[in-house]
Amino acid sequence: MSTAQPMSTPALESSQSRKLGPVQRNTLVTGGLLGLLGLLGFLPFLLTDYDQYGFFRSGAQLFGIFTVSVVSSFLLLLFGGTMIAFVDSVKHSHKNTIFHGWILVGMGVAGTGMVNTAASFPTVSNWASNLLYLALGLLLLATGTRARVRQVREHGIF
Repeated sequence: MSTAQPMSTPALESSQSRKLGPVQRNTLVTGGLLGLLGLLGFLPFLLTDYDQYGFFRSGAQLFGIFTVSVVSSFLLLLFGGTMIAFVDSVKHSHKNTIFHGWILVGMGVAGTGMVNTAASFPTVSNWASNLLYLALGLLLLATGTRARVRQVREHGIF
């Protein structure tokens, strides 16, 4: 009587090796969030004062709260897209999350410190938007760090 060994198929091996770890799942979720926010900034029916929608400076507001411009929406969409594009590698996923987190913190701090001045940061124009960038940046930094700790604890490698 022979014992049948399960056959290994490339599809089965591929699905097992494609399982995402904590760092990659975090990057996928936070990248998707940034991409979604960027996309929402381009949808006219969600913007108030759409006739004031501008490239750098804008009077248009997402949900009547967050000032958005073409540049700010494009940056968020770009950040989300690049994060999702590098989700295959654990190290690149983590580096992208932390890098984009620091950029968003910088955007929030720069905008908050210079609101309503001639030298105002081009992509931010009101306190709500600046605080949103700051909060998103801190969220990326916190979840990225937490995901790395979980990755090391669960898989022992990074």
